[in-house]
Amino acid sequence: MLRYILFLGTVVMLLSACKKDPCKNTVCLNGGACVDGSCLCTNGYSGANCQTPPNVCAGVSCLNGGSCANGVCVCTEGYTGSNCSQQVSPTSMRITSITVTSFPATDGGAGWDLTSGADIFPILSLGGTTLWNSPNYVTNANPSNEYLFTPSPSIVLSSPTSQYTLRLYDYDSPSPDDYMGGVNFTPYNSTSGFPTTINLAPSGAAVTFRLTVSYVW
Repeated sequence: MLRYILFLGTVVMLLSACKKDPCKNTVCLNGGACVDGSCLCTNGYSGANCQTPPNVCAGVSCLNGGSCANGVCVCTEGYTGSNCSQQVSPTSMRITSITVTSFPATDGGAGWDLTSGADIFPILSLGGTTLWNSPNYVTNANPSNEYLFTPSPSIVLSSPTSQYTLRLYDYDSPSPDDYMGGVNFTPYNSTSGFPTTINLAPSGAAVTFRLTVSYVW
């Protein structure tokens, strides 16, 4: 009986020695450990051998066109903050074009000129200072059409949060030019983003405009 027991013990030992170790050829990196032939990863690593580093941008949301790099939002120009949600006020703005989108067909029922339509041109001012007076005017302008004026160089608005005035006139030299109407406006709003087109068309305005602008930070 003792001999038989010793024989069984020897067989069990031989079988155990022949059993393959599932983790023998498995290499687990970055602190991972092998369990039953597979790597159990730690510290956010993944992959068959725990070779893939954690995604530090997972769950990071960057607004207004920002992108995540190394777990931190990299904001586009004009925005700041941990998630790029805060606007940065521009130091100045530039008007690259002014479009007259509407104006009165008559001057209180009478024609702007005796025998022809209005010869229109805009003037931009800040308080009592004229910033730009169009050197050109459109002859016999049709109130059903839009008219583009392109300042060269572009008009610099050095105080974007101040109130500016854009007026339209009928050129009448040698007589005084006729005032046709105007709009007061503040170019920059801290909550409206950075639109490249600004429509100046308040309710009831006799004259309306559309501006194309750019921003400087």
